[in-house]
Amino acid sequence: MIELAVAVLIVCAAAIYWYARLFPAGWGRLRMAIGLAAPARSSTGPTTGKGCGGCTGCDRAGKGGCH
Repeated sequence: MIELAVAVLIVCAAAIYWYARLFPAGWGRLRMAIGLAAPARSSTGPTTGKGCGGCTGCDRAGKGGCH
């Protein structure tokens, strides 16, 4: 009986993992619907659309690119 319970838990975990990977927008809506907050995005990480000046990880000495 314990083996069945463990197998069911593994299958459920795999289903949740792949649902979140394949349907990120749906996963976000589902998390918000059940009251879980979406993960906050870091404001110091690489940014898209702002160029290299929009993040704090750039090499300001001119020796290399961004990150």
